[in-house]
Amino acid sequence: MGKDLRSFLQQMEELLPQQIARVKKEVASKFEVCGLLRNLELKGRAPILICENALDVEGRPSAYPLISNLFASRENIALALGLPSSESGLPLTLKASELAKTPIAPTLVDTRSAPVKEKIFRGNDVDLTRFPIPVHHELDGGPYILASSLVQVDPGFGTYNTSMVRFHLKGPRRVCVNMIPGHHNGFIYRKYQERGEPMPVAIVVGHHPGFYMGSQWESAGSQGGVSEYDLIGAMLQEPMEAVPSESFGKDLLVPARAELVIEGLIPPDEKEDEGPISEHTRYYKHVRGGQHISRSTSVMNVTAVTCRRDAYYLDTFIGHADQNLIGSIPKEGAILNQIKGAAPGVKAVHLPLSGCGRYICYISLKQRVAGEARNAILAAFGVDWHLKYVIAVDDDIDVYSEPEVLWALSLRSQPADDTFVIPKAAGARLDPTTPMEDDQPLSSKMGIDATRPFGKPFSAVGEVPKAVLAKMKPEDYL
Repeated sequence: MGKDLRSFLQQMEELLPQQIARVKKEVASKFEVCGLLRNLELKGRAPILICENALDVEGRPSAYPLISNLFASRENIALALGLPSSESGLPLTLKASELAKTPIAPTLVDTRSAPVKEKIFRGNDVDLTRFPIPVHHELDGGPYILASSLVQVDPGFGTYNTSMVRFHLKGPRRVCVNMIPGHHNGFIYRKYQERGEPMPVAIVVGHHPGFYMGSQWESAGSQGGVSEYDLIGAMLQEPMEAVPSESFGKDLLVPARAELVIEGLIPPDEKEDEGPISEHTRYYKHVRGGQHISRSTSVMNVTAVTCRRDAYYLDTFIGHADQNLIGSIPKEGAILNQIKGAAPGVKAVHLPLSGCGRYICYISLKQRVAGEARNAILAAFGVDWHLKYVIAVDDDIDVYSEPEVLWALSLRSQPADDTFVIPKAAGARLDPTTPMEDDQPLSSKMGIDATRPFGKPFSAVGEVPKAVLAKMKPEDYL
């Protein structure tokens, strides 16, 4: 049996049962699910939440349970990639970076054996309001499908692109799709627009965390490189099982073991207002005259929905660890792989939740020559345009421990000597501080070298002798 959401939940039940919380009471998808998640978070808890009696968009009992917080801890993701939950720091980043080097192509399976084909709705029988699609925050413009991946095929290369984007539910068979022009999904959509053709797509809701890890990987899939279905196979560590879609046949394959697949067409020239929504930054990006406003975006007309008979509806708690971690760990792996060419001494890369898993990057390295730390910082900025601050530290600093990084920043750097700023580089639209010039986000970037001065005397760190540290096990004494 292939890996899917259910195999992962079973693994969690066996190895980390304390990380799963089941809710028997009726819970509204509008605000109440997120109200429960936020209260748990404020108490320092982030369990996988399974709402067995969630209400649908119209407030009716839904046939589909809702799951959220699947990705809310690095321990969960470590287990998904085959690591002990205790190895959720550097070993997890290294594992992801190594897996990405060996893509695995999907395998086509018989439609009759595909769980996602247990229920099939076409045309007017499609009604997305029957699912418990949440309204997440008070000022949001409506229900959003979030823990989902948009699947497209590049019409020039035939490669698959997958991306976790947001979908604003507009009706039983219509959603707005937030594709960004500078992203791979935007590049591919532009090709269909230039041809004057609608773009066939699918929205995948509910799969193994490895599926989403591959979907979030920074790759050249839309530029004719590796198909991202192959990167998903790399993260699953086995071929992803695929089947022809109902609407487009073998021209658009979909994951056979997904919980829910929504198929449809995105016209080349049709727009509708989408939003507002509190994004991964927890801010509403589009504000005018003190009001949070919607923006014009592409629409998808739904042609078919297929799902399991008792499908789990997977959601993500947007703006919190659940969303930010599943995006940050693939980015850590991609940055680590790519900056080693500029700085072979790099040991670890971490994108902390304090920077939404996108805007702050910590790099540890053992410098071989003077200036290597700055080369590593510059290389990181070149890998991911989200980054706004990159801090380099020595290899004795654990970049997964923010207090250690800030200790190094405090006592191994001087603001006048060890910082530099890059003005007007490509930035993130969703960062509310990013200036827009001709609708282009241009952000300044800051690099901070918090490593000890290379080749110069510097104080040693006060440490307990390693031999004593190794033998003084607390459990032997307390």
